[in-house]
Amino acid sequence: MRAALRVPAVLMTVVIGAAGAASCGGNGPGTAASDRPKAAASSPGPSGARTAPRAADLPKHAVAGDKRPGFGAADTMAEGYTGKDFLTGLSKDWKLKLDGPVEQEMPDGGKRTYVNGRGGDGVTVSAGYADHRNLSSLLCRAGADRSGDFGFLAACTGLDVAGVDHGKASAWLRQARKETDALYARKVAETGNKKEYVVSGVFTSGPVTMVLHRAYDRYSLRILGGAVASGGR
Repeated sequence: MRAALRVPAVLMTVVIGAAGAASCGGNGPGTAASDRPKAAASSPGPSGARTAPRAADLPKHAVAGDKRPGFGAADTMAEGYTGKDFLTGLSKDWKLKLDGPVEQEMPDGGKRTYVNGRGGDGVTVSAGYADHRNLSSLLCRAGADRSGDFGFLAACTGLDVAGVDHGKASAWLRQARKETDALYARKVAETGNKKEYVVSGVFTSGPVTMVLHRAYDRYSLRILGGAVASGGR
């Protein structure tokens, strides 16, 4: 591992000896917009230009993908929280193979560290570190047509950062799934296009924001730190 990555020893214990990776590039149901790598030709404006919305201004129910909410750039969930124990438990329970930390360049020219992992049945996880040390984002993906896979997303809502109400997060996820599935089915019936893209209402708890995306046969659960303003504008 090159020293340039500046990944702390506590994070390295999660990934040493692991193999495999889950790429998280692209738009839509892949990597969160605020966490995308820098595009080759037409990069979006600097991330500093994005301001975090208020929770009250975010949708409470599922919407079509073209009406998906925007967020501020994901930030540290809690000082000193690396997510090490959580990722270790998640990888053990779901037989994930975690890749070593990698750096990706962001639209503002800065760099963010990611640890990606993949399970044998196709579930994937990507943990992002805005400051290379503390967890700032978590992206969990699973099949929409495999009932067992949804348990993986539920496990991701159990993120052990202080301040998250896990009971409410679990209840929100069940409702978010019902609403996104219903809207997805309605859109497909209207258009005949099975590649429709829909997004759930937004859930905030403690230092994180959660949102569920469905695109065709995949769910993407995004958990972002610092992506919603706590006060008024």
